[in-house]
Amino acid sequence: MATITYIILPSVVKERMSLHDNIDDKLIYPEIKDVQNIYLKPLLGSTLFNKILTDIANNTLTGDYKNLVDEYVIDCVCHYVMSSIAESINYQIWNKGVSALKDDASNQSSKLETLAIKDKHQSRAEHYADACRRYLIQNAASKFPEYMSFVAGVDVLVPTQQTYTLPIALGETKSLINIFTGQYEQIGK
Repeated sequence: MATITYIILPSVVKERMSLHDNIDDKLIYPEIKDVQNIYLKPLLGSTLFNKILTDIANNTLTGDYKNLVDEYVIDCVCHYVMSSIAESINYQIWNKGVSALKDDASNQSSKLETLAIKDKHQSRAEHYADACRRYLIQNAASKFPEYMSFVAGVDVLVPTQQTYTLPIALGETKSLINIFTGQYEQIGK
């Protein structure tokens, strides 16, 4: 089994976010791993992402790379984790099916309240991701050569140039508006 390197630990999410200390870390680790692969790797690109994880694994993250992680990446990852964990934390999968966890001393939030929390953190995560992307674009040549250097391969991710999502339904087709170009992109019928 391969060892997974995490860019942050559950304790960092608990310290920076409104996540209670009694939440078991084993519920947070999968969310961090997914956030790293779904959001962070496309944001940084494969080359820079792998360099940062290698440096973290070898305890050699320093200088501009440590500053990038500390000032831009951690807040982004924390908010993406909070967005993804908002719905899943109350539910567990057992051999008899999915069940909601209930506690006599607390009231479970409604689906609408949970979605509002999820959306709040998603919006904040996208804000931090955009700040990170802009910082990388501005400093790629002098500080982060890996950001714009790619090795050919089908599994290589080039850094994304868009960090916000804005789905809009227009008539019978669904479209996305690229907020940077203002162009509509049609998806499906």
